[in-house]
Amino acid sequence: MSEKKETFTPGPWHEYQSEKDAHKMIASQCGKSIAKYVPNANARLIASAPELLEQCKLFEECMANMDGMDGFDTSYELSKVRAVLAKVEGESA
Repeated sequence: MSEKKETFTPGPWHEYQSEKDAHKMIASQCGKSIAKYVPNANARLIASAPELLEQCKLFEECMANMDGMDGFDTSYELSKVRAVLAKVEGESA
């Protein structure tokens, strides 16, 4: 996949306990607010989003390199991870 300019706040992101209620807040390393009033069950997933995206890109690169090697057919995996990356990067719904 070609390199795309990231349009989101770069990671790492961190979760913080709200001082006002039971919800969490997500902020970037430089303190920029990413999300407020996040239910605790979702906070870790949201805070991990930049790392998950990086790993998806690495997986896509690995699958592309393996495709056709020694009879491997990674077209299914490639189509799935590329669809996720396109969704994240705003290229599809």
